Amino acid sequence: MFKKTTLIATLAATLGACTTVPPSTPRALGVAPAPVTFDGHVSGQATDYVFVLVPDNNPATPGLSMKAGETIRIKMPGTFKRNEQVAVKTDADTNMVFTKGWPQAGVKLAGQYAIGYDAPSNAMTVKALTDIGTDGANAPGIKIIHLRGRTFLNPGPGDYPVTVEHVKADGKVKATWAGTIKVLEDAPAARLAPTNFHLPPGTNSDYQKAAPGQVMSHPLGLLLWGEAGSSLNQVGIAPRDLNRFPRYTGGLLVQDVNGDKVLDPTVDKVVGGIVGAAPQGAKGQSATSPIGADGKPVLSGEVLRSAAFPPAAGGGKPNPGLLTIQFRAGDQPGLYRPTFELLGGNSYTFTLEAGR
Repeated sequence: MFKKTTLIATLAATLGACTTVPPSTPRALGVAPAPVTFDGHVSGQATDYVFVLVPDNNPATPGLSMKAGETIRIKMPGTFKRNEQVAVKTDADTNMVFTKGWPQAGVKLAGQYAIGYDAPSNAMTVKALTDIGTDGANAPGIKIIHLRGRTFLNPGPGDYPVTVEHVKADGKVKATWAGTIKVLEDAPAARLAPTNFHLPPGTNSDYQKAAPGQVMSHPLGLLLWGEAGSSLNQVGIAPRDLNRFPRYTGGLLVQDVNGDKVLDPTVDKVVGGIVGAAPQGAKGQSATSPIGADGKPVLSGEVLRSAAFPPAAGGGKPNPGLLTIQFRAGDQPGLYRPTFELLGGNSYTFTLEAGR
């Protein structure tokens, strides 16, 4: 995850004191709101962030590995208070989890690592119980840490320095990352985030490849939120309108306000759009809403979460705010990078490849 603007954090100027001498130049730590909540980055709310150790979310790029006995430490600023109502569970991913770089793709915790909390340094810790490699079931390795589960509470709005350390079994610091946690005063007017809830766990809809002119195997997925964090439902993709929205060369995100499931930008509400990016001279590329059995577009909020998720986690049920998109590659080989954007909100860019 993530060569995206929403995931780039400012490199901290200084590091806090360490018991061992870290590498002289810390690596940049990307910090971003987690892609499953609307207000995890807002003052007074439960902390829900992702910490990006390897900023390339291409599955072909290896992530981080750990040897048995090594530890990852997230040294949270002291202003982020532990929520004592929530216990830290060593053998569950309730509080935090390693991921492979895309949503719903956790590196298996059971038998591989244990979660902990060090109160004096206000640090969450992850200790490897066995070697965690970058191949096999763990491929491509650890890229992101997701801190979640109401484990901490966000302080007042501002920018807060944070460090992550990779510590060897002998206590020596192997690598250090430094970044900034940005806490907002209020929730944004709109927000979107990539998701794979519509696909079986571990499946990635980003970085797909198809032949020129063909539809990608997996629909792309986005979670949409509107005012006050409400799920943004009944949204689909309509053709572009360059006279009114010249920026959105790849189509419009339109909310069906009258319930007829005909997405008309002149009648319904335009909530965002798509900025297309394609190989030079490419034609025929498109992003569209899937068509249901009734011959009408499947809109956000109507999409089912994959039945591969447990029923208690919403498996097989309509997922509020979930929008799926069919993407067809153009007639030229190369990378297609459509950017989906909400008006008054943020954006996300998928990377898709057409190859011979």
